[in-house]
Amino acid sequence: MSQDGGTSLIVTFVNICKLIFQIIWLIVRQFLCNVIWQGTVKENKQQNENIKDIVDLVKAQGYIVREYVVNTRDNYLLVLHKIEKPDKSNYSNNGKIAYFHHGLLTNSELFVLGTSKEKNLPFLLLDLDYEVWLGNNRGNKYSRKHLTLSASDIKFWDFSLDEYAYYDIPDTLNFIRSHYRPEDKITYIGFSQGCSQLFASLSLHPDLNNYINLFVGLSPALIPRDLNHPIFQLISSQAAKDNSFLYGIFGRRAILPSVTFWSHILGTDLYKRVVDKSLVYLFGWSGKNISNDQKELGYPHMFSNSSVKSITHWFQIIESKRFQMFDETGSLGLTKLSVLFDSSKAKGHRVTPFPVSHHLNIPMVLFYGDEDILVSIDSTTNIILGSNEKMKNKLKLILCKGYEHMDTLWSNKVYEDVFSIVVNEMEQLHSREKKPIPYLEEWVNPINGSLKKP
Repeated sequence: MSQDGGTSLIVTFVNICKLIFQIIWLIVRQFLCNVIWQGTVKENKQQNENIKDIVDLVKAQGYIVREYVVNTRDNYLLVLHKIEKPDKSNYSNNGKIAYFHHGLLTNSELFVLGTSKEKNLPFLLLDLDYEVWLGNNRGNKYSRKHLTLSASDIKFWDFSLDEYAYYDIPDTLNFIRSHYRPEDKITYIGFSQGCSQLFASLSLHPDLNNYINLFVGLSPALIPRDLNHPIFQLISSQAAKDNSFLYGIFGRRAILPSVTFWSHILGTDLYKRVVDKSLVYLFGWSGKNISNDQKELGYPHMFSNSSVKSITHWFQIIESKRFQMFDETGSLGLTKLSVLFDSSKAKGHRVTPFPVSHHLNIPMVLFYGDEDILVSIDSTTNIILGSNEKMKNKLKLILCKGYEHMDTLWSNKVYEDVFSIVVNEMEQLHSREKKPIPYLEEWVNPINGSLKKP
C-alpha cells in the first residue's frame, strides 16, 4: 500500500471516530438535560446555540453589521464592526460617533448580548442616530490575521497590553476618523481592559485627547486587586515573577484555545454552571445581579482568544501594583544574585510605566461596583488625577452598589443604573442647552411601544 493510501485510511478512520464520538455525546447530553436537571433544551436555547457571530446577534434585533478591516502599523488585520439600521445611509454627518471596545479574552459581541433591547447600549444609541462602531483586539475571534505571520507562529502571539495601546486603539480610532469631518470627535466606551487600553494609549499618544470628546468607562480595570482564591493568588504571583511560568503551562501562543469547543460540547446549561463556578473561585463573583437567561445567552459568546503574554502582563501589574508596560527582562540581563530579592531587582531595573496622569485631558465618566475585585477605584483615581490639574473637574465617578464586574453590562437593572446615565451624558454633550433630555423622562420601549420609567 502506498504512503498516500495509508494516510488516507488513517484520516478516514479518525473522521469516523469523531462522528461516533459526536453521536454518543449528543445522546449523553440529552440524557443529562432530561434526567439530571429534569428539563429539556428550550427553543430559545437552541436558537442561541445557532448564533455564530455578531452578524446573527445584531440581525436578531433588527439591525445590520458592516465589516471593515484595519491594517495596523505592525501589519495585524483587525476587524471593525459598524452597526446600522437597515434603512439608513452608510455615514451620517451629525457628529454623533460612539466607539465601543471590549475587555480581556472577549470581542465585539460583548456589547450586543443583552437579552432585551434596553440592555444593549449600542442599540439605544443607534435609535438616537449615533454612528456606532465596535472594535476588536488582535488575536481574538475576528482578528486572527497578519500580513506576514501565520496564527500558528509564536511571533504572531507575541503581544500584550503594550501593543493594544500602541497600535490597536490609535490605528482603529484613526481609521474611524477618516470617514468623518475633521472636526468630528468620538465618544469612547470601554469595558474592563477596554478602559485600560485607552488610558495606556492616551499616555503613549497624547494627541488622541484631541479626537475624543468623552470617555465612558464600564468597570475600568487598571490595577486589579488580588484574585479571590489563595491558589490562584500564588499562581498570579509566580507568573509575575517568572515570565516562563505560564509559558511552561500554556505555551507561547493563544491561551485556552479549546474553550469554544467545550462550550459546544457541554451545552448551554452545563457550560453556564462551569463558568459560574470558575468566576466564584477566581474572583468571588456570585452573579446574583444577572439573570439565568442573560448568562445562557452571554456566556457562550463571552470568551475569545488572547495571548498567554497578555495574561502574564496583567499578573505583573497586579503583583507590582503599578500600571506599567510588560516586563520583558525577567531575569535576563541581571545577575542571579540581583533577582533573589525584589528590592535589589528594582534597583537594577525599573519597568517602563504608562504615564497616564501626565497626559489625560478629556472628560470621563467611570462606572464601578463595590463588589468588583478587578477594579480598585482609589488606585484608578490616583492614576487619573496624580499631578494633573486639568482632570480635577473632568472626572465623574459613579458607584453601582452591589455590582460585580460584568454587571455594568448585564445586570437586571443595567439600564436604570448605567445605560440611562450614559445616554444622558452623551446627549447633553451634543445638546446646546445642556439639560436632561425627554428620552430619559419618559422612555418608549422600542420593543413593544410601552412606556417605561427609568
